[in-house]
Amino acid sequence: MSRPSSIERQDEAIREEIARLRGAGHSLDEILSALRELDVHDVSRSALGRHIKKMDEVTKKMRHARNIAEAMVRKMGDAGASQFARANIELLHSVILDLHLADEGMANKDGVAALKGNPRGVEALAKALDHLTKASKTDADFVAQIEEQTEARLRRRDEKNLKNVAKEKGLSREVIEIMRTRVLGIKS
Repeated sequence: MSRPSSIERQDEAIREEIARLRGAGHSLDEILSALRELDVHDVSRSALGRHIKKMDEVTKKMRHARNIAEAMVRKMGDAGASQFARANIELLHSVILDLHLADEGMANKDGVAALKGNPRGVEALAKALDHLTKASKTDADFVAQIEEQTEARLRRRDEKNLKNVAKEKGLSREVIEIMRTRVLGIKS
């Protein structure tokens, strides 16, 4: 494990100030000048440059992930959690496919390079896919259970309403049975 950079060794307030200044669009030299004003002299320009480059890469990835999530929300709208779970599974499948294709020279090699020599990373992807698949199954079971409970509740309500109307209007058992089977779809 490599030792912490001169920036990582700074107080959290200093690191937050660097992030704030970068977020406000300040240049490397402007941030370095601000650090000097805060009496921080053990950070070199190159260390700050590396740190800002990493920050920019993370920001870019986060922005990309946010754009994907927003696009999914726009596309799915009120689709519900089960469709989001399926979408997440498809996204992870896509990542794994990209990694597989990259290994065969058919796609970007960045993903493979990131996982090369890192079996734990591959294992983490596999576990994530497994957990998403199980969550999807659990979600589907939960949705089915809720639908079943809702249908049962609606059947009970309709049956009660039918009995009340039948009693109020003095309907015969034959008419009630026809209404139950043909209108409500309830079989005796």
